[in-house]
Amino acid sequence: MTKVLYIDPFGGAAGDMLLGALLDLGAPRDRFDAVLAGLHLEGWSLETSRSRQKGFAGTRATVQVLAETQPARLLRDVEELLGRAELPENVRSRAVAAFRRLFEAEAEVHGVPLEQAHLHELAAVDAVIDIVGTCSAVELLEVDRVVCGPVPVGSGTVETAHGLLPVPPPAVARLLKGVPLAAHTADGEMTTPTGATLLTTLAESFGPLPGGTILGVGVGLGTRVFDGFPNILRAFLLEVREERPAARALVLVEATVDDVTGEALGTHLERLREAGAFDAWCLTGTGRKGRPVAEVRALVEASGVGAVTAAMFAEGITLGVRLVECTRPELDRRTVEVATPYGPIHVKVAIFSGCVVSAKPEHDECVAAARKAGVSVATVSDAARVAGPRIGAPQGG
Repeated sequence: MTKVLYIDPFGGAAGDMLLGALLDLGAPRDRFDAVLAGLHLEGWSLETSRSRQKGFAGTRATVQVLAETQPARLLRDVEELLGRAELPENVRSRAVAAFRRLFEAEAEVHGVPLEQAHLHELAAVDAVIDIVGTCSAVELLEVDRVVCGPVPVGSGTVETAHGLLPVPPPAVARLLKGVPLAAHTADGEMTTPTGATLLTTLAESFGPLPGGTILGVGVGLGTRVFDGFPNILRAFLLEVREERPAARALVLVEATVDDVTGEALGTHLERLREAGAFDAWCLTGTGRKGRPVAEVRALVEASGVGAVTAAMFAEGITLGVRLVECTRPELDRRTVEVATPYGPIHVKVAIFSGCVVSAKPEHDECVAAARKAGVSVATVSDAARVAGPRIGAPQGG
């Protein structure tokens, strides 16, 4: 069984909301506080309280910065802080990855080198506590995998250290590239850069709530007030059976043959496919008295064993066959048509755990399009791959 943390950012995502939800879910506060003490960072405190928002009871986590000013931090400053802190290694590595992701987004949207990028309000102590604290809570909950639902971003404008910016602000838009967004929205910022950073660092995939047994639910309360729905983030802890592709019962029809030419084997394999085999192939080896042999194999459904066996006997190259019952786990597969500069090309897509794991253009179509356009087959194939579904992208059912 796998322990899965499912993050449901229904009312948005911010560092304090994630912290509140994970503490509400049951991350042990004493051990949590001990991890944060390992930062050896002065000038802050973390306050938590139970409250209600539009009918939802949950935990509000608030980082109070005691010092009036905090230094602006470059990436190297944060990495030095985390490097010398006494933290569990998984917490440290996740926190470093999160801050690097955040600084890279800031550098890109402001058009500066990574080493010159700095954070304003996000560089304050509360960002360090939000990120390290969230990574610590995930570790303390002994989570095997993190999945997140679609992310709402809001609308309108938000006031930042750079002035008034549209929602989602540039850094959030950059961080959520490739992430499915929720259709509902509110007037104002629903997901902050810190929240977007944590979601994209922690979550292995984005999609619906996985099937499994709910072990607990935590609710983190945000500080904003939206019309019509609560500013909450929920965290589900689930026990999920290991995902396995659906398996189909099949039969492997085998025969070992000798004294047969390569041309005859090629014809024989084609006859087996015509008889109903999903696939047919041969393996070469050495038989009695050092004679070269070929093991012919055909994969077929039980209902087609008779036809495939008859095709083997009809060719007269074997006196008997072996029948081996087996199962074949299979990925969800579909074919999509994509537009390329060389015309439409069909792409075969394989999906596992809700994400694209393979996207292969139809070779014969690529060959035909390449000949017509006077370009290489690889050129057409590459164009189809670029236009087709991205590997790792979430894919609906």
